Amino acid sequence: MSTKPFTDPEAAKGVAFGLTAYVMWGCFPLFFALFQGVPAFEVLIHRIIWSCLFLVGLVTVMNRWRPIRQALSEPRRLGRVLGCAVLIAINWGLYIYAVETRQVFQASLGYFLTPLVNVALGMLVLRERMAGLQSLAVLIAATAIVIQLILLGELPWISLSLALSFGTYGLLRKQVPLDGLSGLFVETLLLLPLG
Repeated sequence: MSTKPFTDPEAAKGVAFGLTAYVMWGCFPLFFALFQGVPAFEVLIHRIIWSCLFLVGLVTVMNRWRPIRQALSEPRRLGRVLGCAVLIAINWGLYIYAVETRQVFQASLGYFLTPLVNVALGMLVLRERMAGLQSLAVLIAATAIVIQLILLGELPWISLSLALSFGTYGLLRKQVPLDGLSGLFVETLLLLPLG
């Protein structure tokens, strides 16, 4: 890896994609607020259906059907992808519910908490270890979250549920030998019967 990330074109592209993703995620509450009065479950169903249709087009344009056919033909892998699908549906549904009920702060706190859940799961389940500065960074983030929880004054069940569902999704997804695009398509495909 380059020591000068902004002179490496691939690293710069990665940073640009990362920033774009965070800007899009930051705009999601504004988008889902447009559906005020529509039940969260109905919005979730639309998200699943339209995501699946969009991904059909993307997978077709990128010619990525082979890993999808392979995943659909292997029951063991399909079972894990189904677990991922359930977790991501819970996460999406909770997020939509949080926005619909004007609890955007809890949703934000949940996604702020998610990296700590990822670290905890990595250490407990995958037996990963942290270096000194990494431990310090986690301690600072954990302190910030504790302060936010104290200021909130109540148990943030939405925040905790979002963080745990997305963190567990990430852990399970890491164990599925399927690229991100193919995995997301199979997940949304498996969720289509909800619609």
